[in-house]
Amino acid sequence: MHDYRRIADRLCERPWRQGTTWRDRPLDSFTDDDLLAVRRELVAAGRNPDTLNHYRRIVRGAFGTHALSPALAWQWAGAKPESEGKLRFYTPAQLAALKRHARSDLDVAIYTLAAEAGPRLSEIRGLKVRNVDFGVGVVRFEDGFTTRGGHAGNKGRRVRSVPMSDNVRGVLWPYCKGRPADALVFEHGSKPGEPICGISLYRRFRSAAKRAGLPILRFHDLRHSFGTQAIRAFNIYEVQRMMGHRHITTTERYLHYAPNPEAAAKLSGLWGDTAAPGTVAQLRRTA
Repeated sequence: MHDYRRIADRLCERPWRQGTTWRDRPLDSFTDDDLLAVRRELVAAGRNPDTLNHYRRIVRGAFGTHALSPALAWQWAGAKPESEGKLRFYTPAQLAALKRHARSDLDVAIYTLAAEAGPRLSEIRGLKVRNVDFGVGVVRFEDGFTTRGGHAGNKGRRVRSVPMSDNVRGVLWPYCKGRPADALVFEHGSKPGEPICGISLYRRFRSAAKRAGLPILRFHDLRHSFGTQAIRAFNIYEVQRMMGHRHITTTERYLHYAPNPEAAAKLSGLWGDTAAPGTVAQLRRTA
């Protein structure tokens, strides 16, 4: 309901004429083009299908679904089907480019933490100084903050710890040194003591990616960057624990990115050199 109210307020504040807004505009003066213009703006801004469908529910609730309703022009947005296990993420080289084009040290710290420790955005917003254990060398994720739910524990309501890489240690130290244990590591820029704004963070993330010439991903895809790298050095159960997955099937998606030279060598041994690169004639001579 919070999201729906926010969408309705945004629509009502759109300008109409002579200093008025859509809030003052008669419903029977709207056309299909008026509503489709909003939809095109959302698509151009890269909003996902869920957001487009939230707007659709609002306009259909306001204008109805009778035969002449302009809301009927707003089509349902279907998510593009993806292959099982297909993930979007940044490689270490792409992550380095993203950080080079970040606007502030704060953003560099957050991108580094997200990609090298794998927290969710809500866990980044709820992270406290006491959760960053420099002595033991781990970051513990035990709380999460969302705009709608406030501080309500992380997803799954389970505490987990992730080893602190050298990069994570380096970027978190300035935000933890000498601060109270219950202080938030990342605070709102204009509201001290409150969690950092997730919407502003995502906008800066998109801008940095554009400046770096990178594909525009979701902020959550930085978590996939962690998973696809961690599976190269840890077994699947260790990755499951570090990422806080309740079911191992969720973690199995990352197995597609794990190197397995031993398996390739075993398969090569089964066939010998009969399939070695060469011409068809060469292959026939070995038959």
